[in-house]
Amino acid sequence: MKGKKALASLLAAGALAGSLVGLSAASAGAASASAAGVCDVTYIIQNNSSGEGEFIQPTTVRVKPYTECGKVGTFVKGTTFYYWCYVNNSYGNKWIYGRMAGTQTKGWVYDTEVMHTKGTLKKC
Repeated sequence: MKGKKALASLLAAGALAGSLVGLSAASAGAASASAAGVCDVTYIIQNNSSGEGEFIQPTTVRVKPYTECGKVGTFVKGTTFYYWCYVNNSYGNKWIYGRMAGTQTKGWVYDTEVMHTKGTLKKC
């Protein structure tokens, strides 16, 4: 009888562990789906600003205005960034779309990574 109770306890513990692993995988899946959701949003981008700034530190330029979205590249401190326009993403964070000087590379930069040097910056 002891053997059957031990086996039942072992099976119950295994089922509980399987449930916890399932919950962990579901949570990870939800996080990925959430990132995919914000990265799938389309923005209307306009080159309606005349401003520019410089990166105050090495800065990652993104394909969409979220850190969860893909990278265009990382640029060195002091790189000149020509403003096109900005948006506030769903978290309320301000992101600027523009082009890196001397290139045709464009993308989104979190506004705290840019020191404004001249001109205007308007909403997209």
